[in-house]
Amino acid sequence: MSDLLAYLPAVAALWLGCYELRLLRNGSDSPYAVRHLCRFGFCMAAAMTLLAAPTMYLEWLPFPQLTHLLGRETEMAALAFLPLTVIEIGLPRPRLLTGRLHIGVTLAALVLCAVLFLCSGVRTRHGSLLVEGSGAVLLASSDAVFTGYSLWCLAMFLVPVHRFARGLGPGALRTGLRLITASVTVGLVWALWGVSAIVTVALDSRQSAGLDPVGRMLGLCCLVLGVLGGTAGGWVSVTTAVGRWLRAYRTYRALEPLWSALQALSPGTALDLGWPPARLFSLHRAEFALYRRVIEIRDGYLELRAFVPPDARALSDAALARFPVPPAGRAAMAEAAVIAAALESARTGPGASADRDVALAYPVDCSVEEEAAWLVQVAEAFTVAGLVEHMRHRAGR
Repeated sequence: MSDLLAYLPAVAALWLGCYELRLLRNGSDSPYAVRHLCRFGFCMAAAMTLLAAPTMYLEWLPFPQLTHLLGRETEMAALAFLPLTVIEIGLPRPRLLTGRLHIGVTLAALVLCAVLFLCSGVRTRHGSLLVEGSGAVLLASSDAVFTGYSLWCLAMFLVPVHRFARGLGPGALRTGLRLITASVTVGLVWALWGVSAIVTVALDSRQSAGLDPVGRMLGLCCLVLGVLGGTAGGWVSVTTAVGRWLRAYRTYRALEPLWSALQALSPGTALDLGWPPARLFSLHRAEFALYRRVIEIRDGYLELRAFVPPDARALSDAALARFPVPPAGRAAMAEAAVIAAALESARTGPGASADRDVALAYPVDCSVEEEAAWLVQVAEAFTVAGLVEHMRHRAGR
């Protein structure tokens, strides 16, 4: 199982490459940028496969040290596509960052890293790279070139993306870019962890041929965040829709006690749309059902105003004294008390003239969501244990 976990960074990078490839085939506003991200994903997946610790223990590999070098070179090639993406998109960037300069730096780093590594006379044993004498200096220099180039690519990608993301409004694009920014930040830490390999070579003339546990975890976190950011356009809309459905459904169910009590007084206000009794509606139906329920409660309020007792203010004050609530909930509790008293008055028949100036006037000039939130507070107060019975007794007296 641990061997399979070592390939999780490769799986994450492959997922990103496949997602970008699908965007490229479906058509994109920036095809060249998407193509660079697609190449980044596939090259990084290949590099993480080659640098995984279990790969270094495969018996059929004739030269494991060359596998390590190929993995390093492939990872550098993958990182090279990040600044090229920024250039293709046209984000504000340092004047020095041009396509020709970056390609020149990349080719120089690839050649220099390979030459230093091959000249070090490195050999492998039990998953480690071993050098002797002056080879330690050459291997450490190769690691330094790799680390420096990685920091260069990540920094040239991070700064423009971060600046662009700060000017965006809420939405899937900003969420995705923030996740990508977090991914690159973790990537910088991952690249800086490469300094530990330089220190190990300088002190012990050896280093791990594959990714060590710390590097593997940093790489996995970096690539998973990158996948989430790169695919945000696909999953943010889904999670947003699920969140809206949950809010609508929970609010719909929370209004059930108040709605049921008012429907018992005026059942004619309920709208029959012919929907099945199951209340696991789709998003559109859930939001429409909530809107319909708010309208039906509003109509019930209009029917109930004729039955508000003339001493409604005294009844609400008595309810607040009997059922103390925090200051933020006093208005909802007072309204719930008046509703309970009016329902009892409607059940027994109105006596004296109704007090139409008391309560039952929830917020005006507000959205359906705000009105529903207020009615949920009233419904919660309406279900306080003993409130309805107490108000029935007081109204009856």
